[in-house]
Amino acid sequence: MNGRNHRRVDLRNAAVVGAAWAAALLIVAALLEPKAAAAGWLVGFAFWAQMLVGSLTLIMIHRLTGGRWGELAAPVIEPAAAAVPLLLLLTVPLFISIPTLYPWPHHPAAIKPDVLSYYLHVPSFIVRTTLALIGWSALAFFLPRISGRSGRFLAAHGLVFHALVISFVSIDWYLSLEAPFTSSSFGASVAISSLVGALAFIALLAPMPDGDPSVGDIGGLLLATVLGITYIDFMAVLVIWYGDLPHEENWFVERDRWPWDALAATAFILASVVPVLALLLARVRNARRPLRAVGACVLIGLACYDAYLIAPAADWQALITALVAVIGIGLALLGLFVSGVTTLFPARESADVR
Repeated sequence: MNGRNHRRVDLRNAAVVGAAWAAALLIVAALLEPKAAAAGWLVGFAFWAQMLVGSLTLIMIHRLTGGRWGELAAPVIEPAAAAVPLLLLLTVPLFISIPTLYPWPHHPAAIKPDVLSYYLHVPSFIVRTTLALIGWSALAFFLPRISGRSGRFLAAHGLVFHALVISFVSIDWYLSLEAPFTSSSFGASVAISSLVGALAFIALLAPMPDGDPSVGDIGGLLLATVLGITYIDFMAVLVIWYGDLPHEENWFVERDRWPWDALAATAFILASVVPVLALLLARVRNARRPLRAVGACVLIGLACYDAYLIAPAADWQALITALVAVIGIGLALLGLFVSGVTTLFPARESADVR
């Protein structure tokens, strides 16, 4: 036991040191290239927010549906959901960089005046993001403490709240980077992406015993969500192309060059093509090691997808800061997981598992 504790301490210390180095690099980048640093931070923040909020969403879904898959996933999604309140701290650099990163604080003529007056301004952006994070944090705090019928009631209403706030948060964080570009399906795309990320996280890290049929349940859920996000994103592109909407096509035209086209191809291959083809095979979907490889592939693809959405608002330098931010935030969260962040949020009571 002492050896295990020493390894935990060493891992935590290494993660904290790595996170500190990443923070130092991002501070230097912010002094040299403020917009690239801000865009990179947003990529890292959005990527890990998907993992944490997606884990919370899966907990709420499992409260309503039950199933062995939730018990298998619990060692990963419970500490991840417990870390959701940390997103409030991680938004501070984003709030500070709003005037640098987003165009609408400067009142561009392309955005309608009433949108600037009633929606796209700094105070309302901060309020909307803060309310969303406080709501998710409250759900992360109370769900482990409430079981039975009351717990299912809370989970059901929590999913309704999540469906509402993910819609405007996705517009604020992503689409308003290049306003007035809009997409009516984008909120659903971000919501499903968060489930994909959380399930890939489970596939990669959950202690899954060989021969457990629930391993196949995780693989099947991952396959279903990957197919869902692929379909929604394809239909969004198809509708814009078929509708011949120049003001929306420009968003894609700006990305039809190096390195964004390569990034899009990488994201599509890693987060859609490879996992779909692999998970269609039962021997991959039901086996621990192949499923972990698929999970890692999907996570890399999602990181590329987030960079494709966000980084072009700055420049190619944002890809470097995005890599640093993704690694740095991940190391910081790892340090907190290892040091026992779940002690703040007790495990879900077994009596609630149906």
